[in-house]
Amino acid sequence: GNHVNARALESKTDRIFQTFRFGLFVGPTFNRLKPTASSADGYHVTEGPVHTGFSFGIVADYNVNERYTLFTGAGIDWRGGRIQVEHDSSVVSADDLKVARVNYKKMQYLSVPLGLKMKAFETGAYKVFAQTGFDFGLLLSQKGDYTMTTATDSVMKGTNEKLGGKATVVPFNIGWSIGIGTEYQVGDKNAFFFSLLYRNGFIDATSPNNNNKGWHFSDGNIRSNAILLRVGYFF
Repeated sequence: GNHVNARALESKTDRIFQTFRFGLFVGPTFNRLKPTASSADGYHVTEGPVHTGFSFGIVADYNVNERYTLFTGAGIDWRGGRIQVEHDSSVVSADDLKVARVNYKKMQYLSVPLGLKMKAFETGAYKVFAQTGFDFGLLLSQKGDYTMTTATDSVMKGTNEKLGGKATVVPFNIGWSIGIGTEYQVGDKNAFFFSLLYRNGFIDATSPNNNNKGWHFSDGNIRSNAILLRVGYFF
């Protein structure tokens, strides 16, 4: 009786791990803060170069069938980018900045994805898939460099400082991603995987209108976009 029960339990455990998979991933990210308009509230807005970041985390797969897999997980993302604004009028409020250059070097988020992987084809130990989904990001910290010029032409600078109150970041972000990936099967349950994703932010990433008095400026609607490379292992 015990032997039969043990076999039944082992069979049930196997089915669970065939349906659910858990893994770890790491990889670089290539980020940009993209303005949706070239001007905002009297300011001319330009973006800077691509900012290199990093991400790591866990992933959980639910295999619906041989072709479709739902996925979620949790990760830490370091995003960023550079924005410059310059007032295009000779009239600037005493509470506003005339010119602001901000390098958001360390926008750290707790990111939770939710999406779908679709198997394109399988050959030998390799499986190729497409994937798409949403991610929900909670801001954990924000640091960067800034150079800001006031209406009276005095200059304020900071390096690797907390940006809250000076170049405020929205505390919550939502994005949508699409990409491709491949798995290399190792044994029955384990696999290495690699994915290449493009992420497009949905909502405004920065809110400098909420800065402290004397630090106000406008950059319009800024989207946090990225290309993500991920290497991982399913256990």
